[in-house]
Amino acid sequence: MKRKTFKELDIDDLYAICKLRQDVFIIEQNSIYADLDGLDQISIHYLDTNQDDELKGYARYRETEEGHFKIERVVLKREARGTGVGKSILNAILKDIKRISNDAKVSLSAQTNALRFYHLLGFQEVGEAYDDGGIEHMTMILK
Repeated sequence: MKRKTFKELDIDDLYAICKLRQDVFIIEQNSIYADLDGLDQISIHYLDTNQDDELKGYARYRETEEGHFKIERVVLKREARGTGVGKSILNAILKDIKRISNDAKVSLSAQTNALRFYHLLGFQEVGEAYDDGGIEHMTMILK
């Protein structure tokens, strides 16, 4: 697992991240949205690769202006789903955030088909479901 700031990402990392996010969020899920949102530069990036250094999973987190932490862009290659890669990435992020602040508020925007996964990590829904790029999402916070 690699943990990098934006400036530490090399060109191959950045290409792999953009390609995975495009392949899953835009092409596979048929969701047209602005993935490059200007927040990568202020985020901490987690890249999980296989033995050939191919990206199999990714997520980022950032501290918001309100002082809480937001996990974003959690994405896995199809063949990595259900293998523990997502859990490994999220646990690494949560451990990192806990080192910064023991009582930090942590949130994420989950696709509703992934709610069970996030429940297992200690997240719970808040508010109502909403549309984000044609896909139903829920805001979740860490209990």
